[in-house]
Amino acid sequence: MSKFPQPWRSTVSHWQATNRGPTSLYGHGADDELPEDADILIVGAGMMGCALSYFLTRLGGAGAGKRVVCVESKDVASGASGRNGGHVGPKTYALWHQLQQAYPLGAGLSAEEAVRVMQNERDNLDLVERVVADEGLQVDFWRGELLETHHDKARTKWCKEQYEAWLSQRKKMGLSGDETKFIDDAAEAEKLSRFKGVTSVHVRPGGSVHPHKLATALMHLALASPHAQFSLHSWTPASGHPQRRGDRWVLQTSKGAIRAPRVILCTNAHTRHFFPRSSPLHGHIEPYVGQCSSLTPTPTFSGAGALRNTYNMLDGHYLVRTASGELVLGGGVAPLVRSGATPMSRIHGNVDDSEASIDPAITRDHATFMRNFEAWGPEAYGEGLVRTWVGVLSAVRDWLPLVGDVPGSAGLSVAAGFAGHGMARIFAVARGYADTLKKGRWDTALLPRCFEITEERLRRAEAAQARWTRERGNARVIEGQIVEAIANLDHDWEWV
Repeated sequence: MSKFPQPWRSTVSHWQATNRGPTSLYGHGADDELPEDADILIVGAGMMGCALSYFLTRLGGAGAGKRVVCVESKDVASGASGRNGGHVGPKTYALWHQLQQAYPLGAGLSAEEAVRVMQNERDNLDLVERVVADEGLQVDFWRGELLETHHDKARTKWCKEQYEAWLSQRKKMGLSGDETKFIDDAAEAEKLSRFKGVTSVHVRPGGSVHPHKLATALMHLALASPHAQFSLHSWTPASGHPQRRGDRWVLQTSKGAIRAPRVILCTNAHTRHFFPRSSPLHGHIEPYVGQCSSLTPTPTFSGAGALRNTYNMLDGHYLVRTASGELVLGGGVAPLVRSGATPMSRIHGNVDDSEASIDPAITRDHATFMRNFEAWGPEAYGEGLVRTWVGVLSAVRDWLPLVGDVPGSAGLSVAAGFAGHGMARIFAVARGYADTLKKGRWDTALLPRCFEITEERLRRAEAAQARWTRERGNARVIEGQIVEAIANLDHDWEWV
């Protein structure tokens, strides 16, 4: 169960460590008095809470002319949003295929609806680029190509088949796939990727950003907006299920109660904390921990030899190059879980992002992984792995974000459940939901309908869990999803 205030000291990521100056918003509003009332109350100042704060407080936004309050249990982007891999990379055919599979290993979507979900991720990349440019944000944003590498002929065959099926479905819907390509010439794939032993490479649009700087910049824009009365209250943890009192919801915090007709839980892995066990939302989103590391490249991967792409690679590893040239590496859990080196119990259900959750097996893997690249090393003292950290992500029963009013609880809404893939989804979700709040209706051009929280969706996923439990004894569905996905490697199990 999530605990705030935390009884532990969290690890510090590369991103959090490199944004600590006077404009970084650490401790902002921690000592300010919390208003008793707001028009809109946002709970959580991770990337979702920051992006939603930004969109709501723009000219003509749903928060314009209103009092908008954001409460955060610690600091801006102190959780997983400030601890991720820095990717803003949309997925393509692999997740498209997975989303069409039956519950609980997929979402049971049609091929067409699954394309809409993937297009929403592509829209997310475009939106991040546009906001960064329009607002002049100094957040180390980069856009280019992501290289997804494959490492045996069977995987290459499967990936190429799914890639062509995905492209065909896109073309049926009038969508282009021109910015992607599939290279199945092994020599060419290895030369392009610089990765030893690859059999093929999928090249697609990708991006990276300094997530802590981005979240902070968005919150600064909300705080400075002349169009809304906005305030941020750090170190103000909320507790318990919001209670309905007349036409308002009442939420208890460490500074007392605050009331608002609209409460939005942007609490991702910690969302279950706000719902009783009897609620289907309590079990629909569950926490797990992921681990990332930063590495200083060797001279052969510096200067003219620096990597020029982001990566998804062997066994779910992923990689970005930061603006300063450092590398951020994550993933690699799959073989460790399969071999028993990393127990699933260490990952699933864990909400502890302290040093105690750093896995020595993952650390060793990250420390040696770059040897898979041609001409890496040798490492001088201070090169190679220099920092490792953990963060708490969300696993979701049907793999899809949960957006909108809680069924039967008008005015209490959720924007959470990003299944370890938040940076590729959050901006588009924040913009789409802000539009929904403004217009009072759901626009499927901005948000896939399958993201909406409905009683039917929650019950269907709950039934899948019950069916899984009957068939597999005491195995819980989300843990079963993770084990099955790791075994099949159909899901990259990324933390981006």
